[in-house]
Amino acid sequence: MSISNEEFYLGAYKKFGLSAKGLNWNSKTSQEIRFRVLTHLLKDELSNSKIVDAGCGFADLLFYWQRHNLHVKEYIGVDSLCDFIQIAKRRFPQNFFTCKDILKDKLPQADWYVASGSLNILSDFQTWIFLENMLNYSKKGIVFNILCGKKKSEIFNYKTIDDIIDFTTAKNLHVKIVKGYLKNDMSVKVEK
Repeated sequence: MSISNEEFYLGAYKKFGLSAKGLNWNSKTSQEIRFRVLTHLLKDELSNSKIVDAGCGFADLLFYWQRHNLHVKEYIGVDSLCDFIQIAKRRFPQNFFTCKDILKDKLPQADWYVASGSLNILSDFQTWIFLENMLNYSKKGIVFNILCGKKKSEIFNYKTIDDIIDFTTAKNLHVKIVKGYLKNDMSVKVEK
């Protein structure tokens, strides 16, 4: 990929501020559609689980859950951009946030790891490392969304359904894939 996290995300933040577009989402609506699908995949797990939001940005997923009266037993936000962690801490001082790189740092243990938009600009190799690390630090599994299809961009990261099935089959993990809620997008639940 030809763009760094800092360039991609901090550039959008400088242009659009504290908003969905400030995290390079197309719109607040598309961001929330993805949140709704991820939340549905977690169903009853929220209230009795410790959840790490990997690549939490401004903690918009936590805000979405609170706005919909969904309670998480324990929420931890992790992001590699410390500027975003500081913003999330100011927005939600009662929650824990930490600046870590999912690809290489030691991470907090949790029941579930959730990633929304966090895989968008990773390389092919980085994508599998990111998913592996989330799995390694989760007790029950991971839930994430990713662009679906063959590579169509020099910036954005696409995976096929077969890519995801091959990854989970090799590890003997149960997978559920949801499509059809947005063009070229899929949400995935991988259970241990």
